Parts: sequence; structure tokens; C-alpha cells
Amino acid sequence: MWQEERHQKIRAQLAAFGRVSIDKIVEEFGVSRETIRRDLMEMETAGEVRRVRGGAVPAVREDTAFSTRVKQRLQEKRCIAATALQLLESGMTIFMDAGATSQAMADALAGPNGLTDMTVITNAVDVAQRLAERPGEPGRGFRVVMLAGDIKQDPMETHGEATINDIQRYHANAALLAPWGVSAKMGAMNHFLHGAEIARAMVRNSERRIILADHSKVGLPSRSVFCRTEDMDHLIVDAKAKLCPGFDELEDKVPGLIVAE
Repeated sequence: MWQEERHQKIRAQLAAFGRVSIDKIVEEFGVSRETIRRDLMEMETAGEVRRVRGGAVPAVREDTAFSTRVKQRLQEKRCIAATALQLLESGMTIFMDAGATSQAMADALAGPNGLTDMTVITNAVDVAQRLAERPGEPGRGFRVVMLAGDIKQDPMETHGEATINDIQRYHANAALLAPWGVSAKMGAMNHFLHGAEIARAMVRNSERRIILADHSKVGLPSRSVFCRTEDMDHLIVDAKAKLCPGFDELEDKVPGLIVAE
């Protein structure tokens, strides 16, 4: 079993049970205790777990500050965003929800290889700021529509009934959405119910659904489904996702799955 596959299975057990036992995963993975100890030490150094007697518990919880999440797996997020950019065209109207990967997507859109004359409809304040402040010559800017609603911090975003109602006013060529977890059985999921409601409304009002998920999300469950696998036009993951449990099943169920190299 490859190291990244072991790490992903450890992440899945932490998400499901809140802790892992060295004895249990040694038996399940068929490797030595020393191998698992090294895995947990590396994951602890990376800030993913905290080792305790006999195993480990999560060091980073789902309620971790956005300022922390946005720095994690940044290179993978940028690679995913660059790949997603190739699926879009100048002049399109798109939905974008809030999240660390959405922030990377906004940077790609606004970057030197970005697109032009886009209309971006979002509930994420940081996404709106990145695109509204884009420098450049006339005709290369974005029309940014900030959805109505109550303001929520971390990340700063609008949410609530007013946000859902506002989404109904628009029709987009594509929705680019960042899940907390994605699996072949359940689809794309969000930990926060308000986030799932917003993403679900964007799915309903778009022609294409593009899901952006780094390898840490692959095969992991979360609280609320917003897009079933059969409704995904594209699922973009980074190369490490190929080693994750659940990747093969996703590849079978999502014909538009793309691995960003």
C-alpha cells in the first residue's frame, strides 16, 4: 500500500470516528507498527493529526479557521484552478461559492492567463474582492455580482434566505463549487448546512457543474450533499487523488473527472 493511500485512509477514519488506533490500522493495512508510527509522525509534522497514546486524533477540525485552511495544499488548489480555467471561455457567466479552493480559482481567473469579460456571481467576499480589483486594460475586467444576504465571518460570505432567493434571479453557464468531501456514493458535500444550500441553488441554476476538490476531500464524507455524482459535468482533482481510496469509484461514476497534473 502506497504511503499517500495509507494517509488518506487514516484521514477517512479520523473524519468518521474522531481518532485512529495504531493496533487497528496495523491489522487493517497489513504493515508494521513502525510504518504507521512514521506515517503519524509525518502527518503530525504536516499539522493534520495530534499523536496520543495508542494512536492519533485530528489536529485540524472542520471548524478550523479559514485563514489556516486557505494555506493548506495551496499548490494542489492552484493546479486544480488552472485546469478548471481551461473549461471556461471569456464572456461566460459563472457561479462561485465560498472556500479556500474558490479563492485559488478567483486568483487564476484574475491572473495573467485569466479570461476576460466574465460575469461572476458569488456569495464570497474574498472572491468578489479579488476579481473586482483586477488591474488591466479596458475590456479585460469582470462584472462581479455580490449575492444578497446576512454576512458570516470565516470566510466572510453572505448566506441565508435572501442569498438563496437572489441566486434564483440568475442563470449561469457554469457553477464552480468547492466541497468539503466528495464520494462516488454521495457526491459533493459541504460540512455547513448553509453552504450546502447555497451550492445546491447554484447547481440548480447553472448549465454545467464543475466540482473542484483536492485529494484530501476524495472519499471523505461530510454533512450535507449538494451535487450528486450523476449531476457533475466535471470533477477536477489533483494527481495525489489517484492514490486515495474511493478514486476508482469516482472515476467510474463521473465521466468528466479530470486529474490536474
